[in-house]
Amino acid sequence: MRIRFSYRSVCLLLFSLYAFGNLYGQAPSLFLSEADFVTRLQIAQRQPWAKRSLEALVKEADDFPRAYDQRFGVNDGAAPLEGGQWLHWYACPESGRALQFRPPDQNICPDTGRNFSGYPYDHVVYQMRNDALAEAAVALALAYRFTHKDDYAQKAARILTDYARVYPTYALHDINGKTGPNGAKAYAQTLDESLWLIKIAWTYDLIRGANVLSSSEKHAIENDVLRASAAIVLKAHKEPTYNIQSWINGAAAAVGFTLNDRTLIKEAIDGPIGFRYQMHRFVTEGFWAEGAWGYQFYAMRPLTMTAQMAAHKGINLWKEEPNLVALFHSPLGVMLPNGRLPAFNDSGSPDLYEQDYLYEVAYAATSDAAMLNVIEHGARSDREAFLFGVETLPRTGAAKLVSTVFREAGYAALRSRDNDLTVIMKFGPHGGAHGHYDKLNFVLYSHGQTLAIDPGTHPYGIPIHREWDSMSIAHNTISVDQQRQSAATGKVLDWQVGDDWVAVRADAGAAYATANLERTVLLTSKYVLIADDCQSSDGESHTFDWAYHNTGVESLAQSLTMTPFQLPGTNGYQHLSETLHGQTSGAITTHFISTPQAPHSESESNSTPATYYSSKPSFRDQTAPREKVELHLQMLPSVNSEVITGRAPSRSSASPIPFLIVRRSGMSASFGALITVNEEKKGVSPGLTLEQNNSNEFLIRGSGVIDTFFRGGRLSLKHR
Repeated sequence: MRIRFSYRSVCLLLFSLYAFGNLYGQAPSLFLSEADFVTRLQIAQRQPWAKRSLEALVKEADDFPRAYDQRFGVNDGAAPLEGGQWLHWYACPESGRALQFRPPDQNICPDTGRNFSGYPYDHVVYQMRNDALAEAAVALALAYRFTHKDDYAQKAARILTDYARVYPTYALHDINGKTGPNGAKAYAQTLDESLWLIKIAWTYDLIRGANVLSSSEKHAIENDVLRASAAIVLKAHKEPTYNIQSWINGAAAAVGFTLNDRTLIKEAIDGPIGFRYQMHRFVTEGFWAEGAWGYQFYAMRPLTMTAQMAAHKGINLWKEEPNLVALFHSPLGVMLPNGRLPAFNDSGSPDLYEQDYLYEVAYAATSDAAMLNVIEHGARSDREAFLFGVETLPRTGAAKLVSTVFREAGYAALRSRDNDLTVIMKFGPHGGAHGHYDKLNFVLYSHGQTLAIDPGTHPYGIPIHREWDSMSIAHNTISVDQQRQSAATGKVLDWQVGDDWVAVRADAGAAYATANLERTVLLTSKYVLIADDCQSSDGESHTFDWAYHNTGVESLAQSLTMTPFQLPGTNGYQHLSETLHGQTSGAITTHFISTPQAPHSESESNSTPATYYSSKPSFRDQTAPREKVELHLQMLPSVNSEVITGRAPSRSSASPIPFLIVRRSGMSASFGALITVNEEKKGVSPGLTLEQNNSNEFLIRGSGVIDTFFRGGRLSLKHR
C-alpha cells in the first residue's frame, strides 16, 4: 500500500487525531502519546526513510490475517487453543539446527528431512503463533493510530478478545510440561510470556479509546488477560535472574502504566528486584552480569522499554540510573573491527550495528553522541527509528577502536594501531547460568574475520549444549587434568600500552582448586604472543591441556608421527573427533588456512528474539574477505610435549573446525605461542621466530624485527 501525503490530507488527519483523543478520553500513553503520533506523521511527510517505514507498517497490518493463516496453515487468524512450548525444543537433535515448520503440521529437520510430530514440537508452533499474533496486534493498532481506519482497530480488538476467551483456559505449564514455579500459560516460561504481555498491553493502550471494544470486553481484557498474565509472570523468579527479571519487570510496568496500577509500577521500577536494583547490581563498567552479548542486548530491550514507559509518566530513568546508558557504551569497547561482538558465554556473535534500533531510542532520550557510532551504520529502516528516533542525525566521525581493559567486568581488548589485528580476552565474573567455564579464553581477529573462535552456544534443549558449549576444552584456554574449570573470577595483574604494542597479564582466579593459571598476551601490528604459566597448588603433578580452536584447515609444519587417539568421554572431550596424537620435545608449528567467510546472520542469543519492532531488514551487507588467510602458530619446545589435533564442534561454522591441544605434565608447565597472520602465500614462511631467553624474557626475530618482551615485573617491549 502506497501512502500519499498532501498538505490538506495531513491537516485533516492531524485534526482527526486530536478530535479522536478528546472524544473518547483514552488517548494512548504507554510508548507514544497523541502528540507523538502527530509528530511522527509530520516526519513521515518530510523524510523518505520515515515514509517507507510507515508504509511497511501499514502493509504489515493489511497482510493480517492472510499472512498469519498462510504461515501456520489456519483459516481464522485465531489464537491457539493451548499454550506454547519452549523454542529450544525446536531443533534437530544431532546438529542443533532449527526445525522448519511446514503447514499445517510438519516440523522438518533440514539436515535429514525427518518430521518431528506431536508434543513438544507442535506446541512450539503454538508459541510461534502467539508471537505472530502479538506482533500483528501491535502493527494493527499502530496502523489504526496513523490512518484512523476502524478496520485496523477492529482486527486488533479481535486478537485481544480472542485471548480474553482462551487465556483463562490455558493450563499453567513449564518447559517440561509441569506446573513449575517458572511456568506460564500462553508460553512455557515467564520470560516468553513477559515479551508477549508487553505487546498485548501496548495494543490495548492503543485501541481502547477506539470505540471497538465494549465495556465487558475491556473488563475481560484487563482482568482475564493483562492482570492475570502479570500475576503469572510476577509469581516466579523471586531472586536475581538477570535478563528474565528484566522482561518480567518490563511486563509489570507495561500492565501497571496501562491500567494505572501503582502497585505494579512500584514493583517494576522500585521493587526488591526491580529496574533500579538491576541497574545497581547487574551492571559493571557497562557490562551486563551474564557476560553474553546476546543476553546483554536481550536485557537492554525491556530495560529500554521500561525507561520509555516511565518517561511518559515523568520518571527519567535515563538520568536517574546512569548504568542504563553505560550498557550502550560498553559494546564499543570490545567490538571487533567488523562490528561483531565475541561469542562469549551463551551467545552467538551479534552484530552491534544490527542493534541500531535500540540506539535510536537511547539517542533520542539522551542526545549521547556515542550512540551515533552505531546508528550511522544503518539505513534507519527499522521501526524504532520512525516511532522513536530523532528526525535528523548530526554528522559524526567514525569512532576509533582503541585498546582498553575493563578490570572489574573482566575484558581486555588488544588492538593494533596499524591494521585490524585484534585479541579480546575474558577473565572476569562467571556470568551466572549463562556463563562458560573459560577463564583466560580469547578470540583473535585479523584480515576481516575471526580466526581463533569461541564456540558460541547451541539450542538449550539438545545434549551438545550441556556437554560442549560451556566446557573449558571448547575454548582457547587451559584445562587441568581433563577437568572443567570451576565458576571463578580472575583479575588483571598488569596492563601496559606502548607506542606500537599492548600487553595484558591476568590470572584465572579459583578456576581450579589444584592449580593456578596465569596468561600474558602481547599484541603488535605483526604478531601476537601468548605466554602461559601453570603451577600446581596442591603439591601434586597435573596434566595441563593448552587448547586452541581456529577456523579453516589445519596442518602441522614439522615431521611428527601422529596416530589415532582416544580422549575421555566427559567434560567436552567426547565431542572432539578425528583425533590424532603425537609426542615431541621440539618446537611445535602449525598452520591454519581460513577461506573467505560469506556474510551471514547470527542469532543474538538462544532466547526468543522479540521486541516491539517486527519489520527488521535483512542482515547488513558486509564485504567478505577476498583472500584466504593463513595463521601460523609456533609453540616453544618442552620435554615430552604431547600434540593432539582433530575437529571440534562450533555453532558459528557449518562443519566442525580444527583444534590443537598441547599437553604438558608436571608440578608446573609453561606455554609460549607466537601467532602471525597473512594472506595465503604458498611456500612462504611467516618470517618470525620465537625464542625464550629465560622464564620472563622472550625474543621475537624476523626480517626487520628484533623484539625483546619482558614480563618479569612490569610488562615491556623493546625494539632493536
